[in-house]
Amino acid sequence: MSGHSRSNSISDDDNQSVQMEGTQKAKRKRPAMKKRYATWNHFTLLEDNPNKCKCNYCGRQYQCHSRRDGITNMRNHILACLAYKTFREQQEGSQQNLTIEGGEGNASNMVLAKGWSQDVCRRAVTKMIIMGELPLSFVDNKGFMHFCSVAIPQFVMPSRRLLRVSLTTDLWTSVQNMSYMVITAHFIDSDWCLNRRIISFSVIEDHRGKTIGKKIVACLQDWGIERLFAITVDNASTNDVAVNYVTMQLLAWRNDDAIVLAGQYMHVRCCAHILNLIVVLGLNELHASVAVIRNAVKYVRSSTTRLQAFKQCAQQVKCPNGTVVLDCPTRWNSTYLMLMTALKFQAAFDRMQSVTSNLCYDTIGLIESSLTALEGSKDPWVVAMAYQIREKFDKYWESSGKINKMLIVASILDPRAKMDFAKHIFEIIFANDGWKVEKMTKAVKDLLNELYDAYSAMCSSSTPSMCSESVPSGSYGGTSYSLYFTTEVGLPEGPSGDGDDIFRVSRPFFGYAQKVFVQN
Repeated sequence: MSGHSRSNSISDDDNQSVQMEGTQKAKRKRPAMKKRYATWNHFTLLEDNPNKCKCNYCGRQYQCHSRRDGITNMRNHILACLAYKTFREQQEGSQQNLTIEGGEGNASNMVLAKGWSQDVCRRAVTKMIIMGELPLSFVDNKGFMHFCSVAIPQFVMPSRRLLRVSLTTDLWTSVQNMSYMVITAHFIDSDWCLNRRIISFSVIEDHRGKTIGKKIVACLQDWGIERLFAITVDNASTNDVAVNYVTMQLLAWRNDDAIVLAGQYMHVRCCAHILNLIVVLGLNELHASVAVIRNAVKYVRSSTTRLQAFKQCAQQVKCPNGTVVLDCPTRWNSTYLMLMTALKFQAAFDRMQSVTSNLCYDTIGLIESSLTALEGSKDPWVVAMAYQIREKFDKYWESSGKINKMLIVASILDPRAKMDFAKHIFEIIFANDGWKVEKMTKAVKDLLNELYDAYSAMCSSSTPSMCSESVPSGSYGGTSYSLYFTTEVGLPEGPSGDGDDIFRVSRPFFGYAQKVFVQN
């Protein structure tokens, strides 16, 4: 019995020791992480409910669940808390405390009335860390924090996690006429590396300075940023108002470390924007030359066909790989790139140059023939539309006298066309009315004689050099296009079985070329 009892007692002791060890392990919980925002210096967690906290000054309670609730309401409360304002006024005012002034400069240890300042205490802590070569994490040491709470209860210990950041911001308007604002934060981390983070991208109601300032202040509050160094913006006048608004709001927070030197150097004007203004002003002296190059690049890049033709010209003259780029007038570096690439492709631009005025009258004749075909359509809507177009066509291009005859001369100077081509189009337009054809022919010949006399007087002492260049097959005047203009008008099947109207109108020049070929 005794042995059995002894064994039972040993078992009970072992069980008890195991239970105590388990209880100790259960109690060894991971210490709660220190709240990183300075706002927590003004709030205390409730003992009976760790998901709620109360203001240290007025006792108002707020929800503070680590995942569900933020600290925006708490921060806004501190900004408006009358009890906290009274506390700060008492601490920063003329109130003085009795203290013993001793040490090297005062051996008598006299009792003096001395004022207290949060900023002076923070500077003293900073001096202690520097002189003692202490780590920045020393301010989070529990023993040091306990000492400060006993010696100086009103001192709010600064956190090593607090950063002083700088901001940059810009606004632009989309094609939908909506304004957007982006805010970027710049700061140096513990490894002395410069970081840049976009902390806000939102729609803004307007571009007024106060609206911009309110957006910046709201962003600072959302992120818990309480220390700001500078704001870099461009040179718009509204940004002056915005920076002044932010400065006044930060001063109203009554945080000694919120800004540097009362915000005198808060506003930094964007160096890149100033440099762009300087360079653009200098480029104005060469505006005509830059505009010519910009227009040439726009012409080349205006369509896929032109860009492809330009690349072919570049290959023929053995230009470097790549293509020309179009600049953005508000970015001077893009203008530099445009000029540099255009210089490399100068030979390609020269090769792509071609006279196109000789094609104009041929195209006018094509439009004339197309309108005549459309006016004979079976669809009354197409006929009505064609007559409306005809009125505007005759207003500017009616060949009996309203058209600028220089367009006809340009086509005649094409050695493949000459005067016979002009007569060919006259016969199409005037429906073989011999009198009108002869009248227009005589008028054009008279203009040619006048032009010849004028140029002969100017160039009597020199003879212009003649040059010719082969034209690729399937092209006219160096420009490729279809031989025909085709328009299709769909009509439902009627009782007579009539189907769709299909107009196939050939270009006048090719009709003329076929006519000459048959005659010769």
